[in-house]
Formats: sequence, C-alpha cells, structure tokens
Amino acid sequence: MTNTRNLVVIPYGNKSLHSDWIFSNADRQFDVALLFYHSEITHPKISESDPNYSLYKLLDFKWVMIQNLFVQNPDLLSRYEYFFFVDDDIEITKRDIELLFEWMTEYQLMMSQPVLSRDSFKSWKVLRRKNLSGIRYLSSVELMCPAMHRKAVEELLPTFNLNKSGWGIDILWGEMIRKKFGEKSIAVFDLLVAKHTKPVGKGELYDKLGKSAFEERDEIFMKYSITKQAIYKLSVPENNFINKLKSYFQFRKKKNTP
Repeated sequence: MTNTRNLVVIPYGNKSLHSDWIFSNADRQFDVALLFYHSEITHPKISESDPNYSLYKLLDFKWVMIQNLFVQNPDLLSRYEYFFFVDDDIEITKRDIELLFEWMTEYQLMMSQPVLSRDSFKSWKVLRRKNLSGIRYLSSVELMCPAMHRKAVEELLPTFNLNKSGWGIDILWGEMIRKKFGEKSIAVFDLLVAKHTKPVGKGELYDKLGKSAFEERDEIFMKYSITKQAIYKLSVPENNFINKLKSYFQFRKKKNTP
C-alpha cells in the first residue's frame, strides 16, 4: 500500500476486466482493493500475494462485500478519504480516476462518478456524457461506479446490504446525502468518462439473486417512500447552459494540464 488517501474498490472474479492500472502501482495515486467473489482463483494474473493490490475473498454480491470490507477493516475509513466503488466491467483510465478524486476534493463533493461514454451499456440517460459541459449537479449517482467521501460511506454503510442487486439503493443514497450535506454535494464531471462494457442487469451474479432486480428496486422505493424514482439534474444555477459551458472550458484546461 502507498501513502495515498484514495482507494479504488472492485468486485472481482476470474473473468473480470483486467485493467492495466490494477496490476501496476507505479506512479499510481490510489490504492486498489479487489473483492473476490469466486471460491477459487483460476486466472493466472490474480494472486493473493501481488503487492500491486489487496485481495479480499468475500464471496458475495458487490455491496454486501463492500459493507463486509468496512466491517472487517474499520481502519479503512480513517486511512482513506475517498473511495471509488467500480464494477469489474468498467473501462476507465488511471488518469481519469486520479482526476475524479482530485476534482471531488476541490469541489468538496460527497459523491460523484465518471460519466458514461456514448457506446456504453447504460441505465440512466442523465449519466451519459454531455457535450460542452464541465460539471453537473445531480440528484444521485448510480451503483455501478460511484465515488464517495468517507463521510458519505459512514452515512450510507448501513444501506449497502438492503438487497443483493443494489437496485434502488442508489436513489435512496441521493436523498440521504443531499439531506445531510446539501443540494450541491453530488455532481459529475463530463470530461471524466468510463465505458460500461456489458449489458445492465445481466451476468452471473444477477442469476443468483433469487428474485428480479426490478423487484428488489421496487421494495426499496416502497420501504422508504421514494417518489422521485430516477436520477435527475438538479435545478441549481450551476446547471444552466452558460455556466455548464464556462465549466467545460475550465475543466478542459484542468485536464490538459499535466
């Protein structure tokens, strides 16, 4: 582990996307934790003793594993300030991850995520990359690749195991975080882009749910009386066209500066 204050957490298996930055910590400004969900390691690139990442064999669904990670390792919340909980089918560069942490710090955000490329499999249109936009304040971010400040993790940790799929929980997160930290505590940066490489709601873990992800989502909405059942753009001055355009040039300059 390095002296960084940022941790990338990935649910991981033998068939996961093997991004280069996972296997090399050279000049990397974040640590990596792999939460392994297969009982045996069969991929030759994965090792429990690899110094480039920490491997935890937690054998469960993503957000259940993440909750267990913090329960079993409570020191993580004091060691790290920001966390990026990214699915194992997301393509993103090391540079964009580092800028995500940097810009969240600068704007004092509790939650963010990279926007999704136009060729991604996606679930929320508002999280698709927007042209000529720098920063957008939203009601929430989605569960496939959220980044959180440790205060947000502490606030939301009890919700991580409300269901297995995580569906619906991300909408609940937005309500909880904005209520506690203010309307402008959640935003995305349109120059930080990821690609979701597989269809939403499919894969081996979804086959093990026991019920549909839609059922789990609706149960969350009903239990917490959630009426705005979507991720949406907030009505704040920063989201008008002129301010988004100004922020585009501002963030483009930031990204192009080494």
